[in-house]
Amino acid sequence: MRRPTRLYLEGLEAREVPATFTVINNSPDAAVPGSLAFAVNQANTTPGLDFINFNLPSGQQTINLSGPLSLTDQVVIDGTSQPGFAGTPLVVINGSTSADNLFRLVANTTTGTTSSGSTIQGLDFGAFRLSAIYIGPSSTGNFIQRNYIGFSPASGGGVQLQSQTTGFGAAEGVIIQSSFNTIRGNTISGVYDGVEIGEGVGGTPSGTVYLTNSISQNFIGTDPTGVTITGYGNLGDGILLGGGAQQNFLGPDNVLSGHSNSGVRMIGASVTGNVVFRDVIGLNASKTAALAPTAGGTFVNGATRNGFGVLLAEGANGNAVGGPFGGNFIAGNSLGGVVIGTPFAGLGAANGNFVQNNVIGLNGDQSAGVGTEAIGVQIAAGSTRNVVQANVLANQTLHGVLISNSQTNNISGNWIGQSAFGINFRNAAFGVALLPGASFNFVTSNAFGLNTLGNIFIDAQANGNAFS
Repeated sequence: MRRPTRLYLEGLEAREVPATFTVINNSPDAAVPGSLAFAVNQANTTPGLDFINFNLPSGQQTINLSGPLSLTDQVVIDGTSQPGFAGTPLVVINGSTSADNLFRLVANTTTGTTSSGSTIQGLDFGAFRLSAIYIGPSSTGNFIQRNYIGFSPASGGGVQLQSQTTGFGAAEGVIIQSSFNTIRGNTISGVYDGVEIGEGVGGTPSGTVYLTNSISQNFIGTDPTGVTITGYGNLGDGILLGGGAQQNFLGPDNVLSGHSNSGVRMIGASVTGNVVFRDVIGLNASKTAALAPTAGGTFVNGATRNGFGVLLAEGANGNAVGGPFGGNFIAGNSLGGVVIGTPFAGLGAANGNFVQNNVIGLNGDQSAGVGTEAIGVQIAAGSTRNVVQANVLANQTLHGVLISNSQTNNISGNWIGQSAFGINFRNAAFGVALLPGASFNFVTSNAFGLNTLGNIFIDAQANGNAFS
């Protein structure tokens, strides 16, 4: 006998439908419908993922904000939706001297909602006091992509740099104090540091860890094509890793040139496990030449050089420059390609780091020396247990490798004074120079090409080093 079928009514699952808010005017006033500030407020109070699109009049449009815009719920702010967008941002966002940031990705402490998982793309950020975009500890997994940060079109042609804007000084491009964010495909020039992860330099770290952020495919310090730094450039570092920055991925395919200080700087004992890989540091995007200002030109505020390529100091440990993910191309950094530990400004040692598989001093196909760089890899200030392995170290104006006052470092399997294909590119002094205090280091299995003063120099006060 067939049993009767019973029908049950079940409640439907509650679902939040994404809303779209469109910016149609340039007003900075959050009370004006159709303004960017109004759209942000609407997105913050509409639960779940929302979209902010742009439909301003054609051509370049500028929105002058009177204060920072705080994102407290998930939202996609899409500058690529502006009619006429073809790769170059058409919507310029400027701030005021009273606005520390233009966008703040944070949480609503009353409702508990956060901006985690948000996207900001296709905009031009031109004037701000501390940073264009600040990502706070409560907001994770965000995407900042395809933006211009630190410069905007100048009225007479060319670009106006943020760092040259009266009353704004030199701020940061993007400050990250959270985890799992992606910064990709942006051009960041005209600021102090392009991207800062962690708690900056100085002071005592809080103990918070900022990890697994990805910085890739950006032009930092150059024009939007990676061809020139003339008229562009950053006053500080391309990427700065400060207190608590751990296990972040700086690469692939960043071009980090036009920096007065360092392409990448890692500072602090809590800076560990980070990887710099498959980037171009000090060269143009095609890796055919080192980037210096064109004849008679400068980049930002009169600076005329790239400083360090990569600098690790003040206890930074367990980080990799290159390695199994792929090496970097580093050239044209006047103070050195990779510097591990420095007595400068009391920054001190860096221990247990890895420098592997990089090409330092040559172009992309290792067919020519490019730029002027004093030392390929320098280890100083009491740094220990660093490994420099399988790198090309050629075309330096002084030494391929220099070690001073540092112990138990390993220099092995490198090509020093030649390419990996055996073509000679002279280092103008020694291949490896061991200065006073360089003791108990290992210099083994390296291939030496042309080094003007000889392959290895050992100072009388450099003791107990091993060679093979």
